[in-house]
Amino acid sequence: MSVAAIPRPNASVMLHVNHTSIDRDALCARLFELWEETGSPALEALAHGRPPQEGASVATPQSWVDWVSTSLMDCFKQTGSAAAFALLFELNRASFLHAIQCNLRRTFHHVDPQDVLQEVFLNIYRYPNRFHADRADAFRGWGHRIARNTLLKFLKGQARLLCFQTIDDEVVQPEDLRSRRPDRVASDHESASVVNHAYLMYLQLYLLHFSRLSEKERRALTMVEVDGRSYREAAEALGIRLENLKMVIFRGRRKIFRGMASSLRELGSRSSPHSSSPSTSSPSAASPVPARSVRRSAASPASSAEIV
Repeated sequence: MSVAAIPRPNASVMLHVNHTSIDRDALCARLFELWEETGSPALEALAHGRPPQEGASVATPQSWVDWVSTSLMDCFKQTGSAAAFALLFELNRASFLHAIQCNLRRTFHHVDPQDVLQEVFLNIYRYPNRFHADRADAFRGWGHRIARNTLLKFLKGQARLLCFQTIDDEVVQPEDLRSRRPDRVASDHESASVVNHAYLMYLQLYLLHFSRLSEKERRALTMVEVDGRSYREAAEALGIRLENLKMVIFRGRRKIFRGMASSLRELGSRSSPHSSSPSTSSPSAASPVPARSVRRSAASPASSAEIV
């Protein structure tokens, strides 16, 4: 029996694969949204419980989840979708971390598994063109090879630090590789400032387009994504069917993301040297929310609770 043929009860189906608990219905909804965003036919097929390729099989939860990860990686390779990569990280973080921790137990080096995990996904992000989605477990095998090689690189670095070195008055003190160089620290501070400004702009746009949703959409998104209530509880609170709630949430997210994309395009055209002067620009291209409103929302816990 394939995953698509498994009868679904009213409650969400929980899959326990690769040291990760997965809400199957919620994952299918996110795959459907990614298909809407990227146009990937493989993600659409998986969202409906079908194999992504001819001759493929999703007969077990493991094979279905493997195909999801492989298809997400292939989607990121083809489109560069940040949302696809974020979901890929969520699905595989626990299994990669477990493998890293198991390998570290066999060594005496003091290496932070989280540092290794971060470097693993950074390498995956940097080299998507080296991935080939030719079978269900393609990403699982490829990703774990990257994790093994990355861990070996960390262990070799630790071994170099532990090497005994004779130092006399004429030998220059070796560089401490465990501390960051001053130019790197300055660069990181500058990057953090840029990221903070970008985050405030995105928050500003999100608040604007969230406020333009209908009352039902705002309540549904707040209950599910802020209050952490299940889809069933939110549907009962709103007095609508579970299927209708999923459609309300899907449409609300799509309105927000499309509105933000449109606003960013308008802001980009205004900042372009070939764009028209501000006096002839469209009124919709104006700044959506005053800067002081963003500062208030960032400082006030009550305002932050409104953010989905």
